[in-house]
Amino acid sequence: MNLSNLFEIQRKLDEHIMEEHPELKDQNNLDWKILALQVELGECANEWRGFKKWSKDQEPRTTTKCHHCSGEGMGFFSGNQYTGFKEICIVCDGTGINDNQNPLLEEYVDCLHFILSIGLELEKKYKEKIVPSIKLNENKKSDITNQFNELFLNTTSLFISTNDEYYDFEDTIVIFSELLESFVSLGEMLGFTWEQIEQAYFEKMAINHKRQDEGY
Repeated sequence: MNLSNLFEIQRKLDEHIMEEHPELKDQNNLDWKILALQVELGECANEWRGFKKWSKDQEPRTTTKCHHCSGEGMGFFSGNQYTGFKEICIVCDGTGINDNQNPLLEEYVDCLHFILSIGLELEKKYKEKIVPSIKLNENKKSDITNQFNELFLNTTSLFISTNDEYYDFEDTIVIFSELLESFVSLGEMLGFTWEQIEQAYFEKMAINHKRQDEGY
């Protein structure tokens, strides 16, 4: 787990965003990034679905329907609608599933983008280098529902610490480290390896740079 490398990669994206949105320079960007993280955490929980006790469908969204056959596995392709003969979908091989997309993992790495970006904002605010120490399993709760609740608590505590003069740099970094620890533990509880997380992060990073180039 090379967090220092990820921070530097995130720094390049943040600089790219600043180039496209110069109004963000020299202003407080912590508040909206913390809110964005909370929104992304909610979206991640929504793809996990385990908290939806009112529903019989609580399975995590780790695959999506094949766009070519709309999830049916069979369809009219290459003009064969005129013969009435359905073929097996060549994109999903008849499974109806797109294994290349994992909505739950995608939402998880969206959270990671904002956590790293918040760390970089803390560097700017306090003019100190951020190299948080991570103690694996230090902030792991009994179940995933409570792990999400812990993360919302962590983000709220971080917001308070950055807006209250009672807290100093050391206090804020402790809270930020706890946030990272809780987040890494969540990934493990969701069944992701760090290699999967990094690969998905790099893939989304490329998309985010492209979006900035295209005026997203």
